[in-house]
Amino acid sequence: MNEIFSTLLLNTNVTVEEVLAALDRNGKGVVFLVDHDQIMRGLLTDSDMRRALLKGASISDPAELYMNRDFVSGTLPKEKPENIALLNEKICSLPILNPSGRVVDLLRLTDLWRLPVMEPVLKGREVEYVLDCLNTNWISSQGKYVEQFEEKFRSYISTDYALSVSNGTVALHLAMAALGIGRGDEVIIPDLTFIAPASMTVLCAAKPVFVDVDRSTWTLDPSLIEAHITPRTKAIIAVHLYGHPCDMDPIMEIAKRHGLYVIEDCAEALGAEYKGRKVGTIGDIGTFSFFANKVITTGEGGMVITNSPEIHHNMRLLRDHGMARDKRYWHLVAGFNYRLTNLQAAIGLAQLEKIDVFLSYRGEVVNRYSTQLNDVDGIVLPPQKEWAKNIYWLYSLLVDKETTGIDRDSLMGHLAVHGIDTRPLFYPLHQQPPFSDGDWKKYPNADWLSTCGLSLPTSNNIKLEDVDKVCAVIRSVMKNKSIFRKYDTGQCS
Repeated sequence: MNEIFSTLLLNTNVTVEEVLAALDRNGKGVVFLVDHDQIMRGLLTDSDMRRALLKGASISDPAELYMNRDFVSGTLPKEKPENIALLNEKICSLPILNPSGRVVDLLRLTDLWRLPVMEPVLKGREVEYVLDCLNTNWISSQGKYVEQFEEKFRSYISTDYALSVSNGTVALHLAMAALGIGRGDEVIIPDLTFIAPASMTVLCAAKPVFVDVDRSTWTLDPSLIEAHITPRTKAIIAVHLYGHPCDMDPIMEIAKRHGLYVIEDCAEALGAEYKGRKVGTIGDIGTFSFFANKVITTGEGGMVITNSPEIHHNMRLLRDHGMARDKRYWHLVAGFNYRLTNLQAAIGLAQLEKIDVFLSYRGEVVNRYSTQLNDVDGIVLPPQKEWAKNIYWLYSLLVDKETTGIDRDSLMGHLAVHGIDTRPLFYPLHQQPPFSDGDWKKYPNADWLSTCGLSLPTSNNIKLEDVDKVCAVIRSVMKNKSIFRKYDTGQCS
């Protein structure tokens, strides 16, 4: 037995001081207490020791007084699925016992393979372009890459104007400010989305008005919009959630009938299409995000697009401190500094050069997931309407507990044990502390989707064999419900 493993095993007659010393030496956050026959009788973690000392324990006390006797253990071989299934956020160090009850190995959650939900792929000309910025000293918000990125983005989307900004959230604020949305105005927003549209509405001193989503698209339900329109309504924000477009025709028809602006929030949907048109080009303004988990990234960054020269002029003016373009330091309005740097734009240009490659491979990943999960009872695949091109920002699905008795959180926990990172769907806006009015019955679809939905790893460079691993775990979990035993023994430090 190696020296590190030997410091995990202590006799039950040791003191608290000896346990603390062993914890310091082994760096594992846990020790196992054994009797004179080397049979395991209990364990102690860093957390156990902290709690004991805070309650007045002396370092000379017998450690046996504080040890956890109700521990969970595994059996050889340590890599078998039954042992892995025992690991969770509470049991992160699992002693492996032989038939006699002696500790022969250790399985730790941190030792397992990990698969992230998303990670950027920077394998194009990013380094070349960034080094050019550094070598020429053009590193702030002026430089050729800002203009090149905007022009290439404008061409890719097929819009008249594209303006880069510092992130996707300020893109929304800039859009609303350019449209004159302000105090006393109301903006219609889908209840199921990231919080940014609602927060930016408040920043404009306007009121966000939430509308439930459609269960089949997860996006704003057009049939519910008109019931929420008042004389104060100024705009509709259509969020193309998780890469699937909203049903834009009825939304645009309603907006035209009531004289409303439409802002398309395309943060998660770059490249998605509605009836052959790229999202962002249908409403008055389209906003995009280039955060590190998006289809293309600049680290932080965003873009606003429009076909209106007037709106573009307003957004450009506001983005650059409200300063006149032909008279330096002369400010026509109170504006913002929402500019993207040349360094970020250089990365964005290189990323945009690869977007067709990214989306094509993403299609392979999606097909791999859907083919293997299509027939799993209780799993509802992501939406894909016949009129939409979903780019699957994340491969997000639903777990129907009513069908299987297995809930979303349990599945996520089991995937985590196997090293597979996941994310829950967004919480509905009406549940968020800044916006909750206590009435949680008005948005049943948003509530249901949020409770049932999770997102699986969907990076632009995820290996197809890793997709197979994810699917295999899900199929096993949904078939074998008995693995959802819950332990709460405090084995994590």
